[in-house]
Amino acid sequence: MIRHILRCLVGVLTLTSMGCALRSGGMLPQTTATPDVISQWAVSATASSSYAYPDWSPNRATGAPEISTCVDDPRAWASARGNGVEWLQLSYPRAVFPRVIRVFQTQGRGAVSRIALLDANGAPLTVWEATDSDELCPGILEVRVEITSTQVSVLRIDLDESRTGTWNQIDAVELIGIP
Repeated sequence: MIRHILRCLVGVLTLTSMGCALRSGGMLPQTTATPDVISQWAVSATASSSYAYPDWSPNRATGAPEISTCVDDPRAWASARGNGVEWLQLSYPRAVFPRVIRVFQTQGRGAVSRIALLDANGAPLTVWEATDSDELCPGILEVRVEITSTQVSVLRIDLDESRTGTWNQIDAVELIGIP
């Protein structure tokens, strides 16, 4: 009776006097590996302009966040004028199918207008286009990305600082995805 119940429940095992054995022709259930999700920080950056160099330069937006207060800080990237249309482009060490992008802003929130992923040929794919929060800084703009069919290692952030009338400073940008 127990042997019959186990065969019905498991379907691939049968009892022997020594324990369990795989039934002839039986297959064990297969498991599906869960893809690893990695978080990474930009390793290089370029921008339409910068307030100064090396302070406030595009490379100040690389690496992990360093600034935890709302302050004009030379360790973050800032554009030259603080009142026009600007962009920041960041490169990451590993191409991923992106899932989340986090923009760490330290001053002038509300200016980010669009985030685009760039494929291997440099063609942009807009993943977010809206009005950024103008809540007090520091703050994080988090964008959840729908599954894309292309791995990317470069993204571009467009800003319209005329929305805020001041500089938007970006300390770091995190790219989270599946390799």
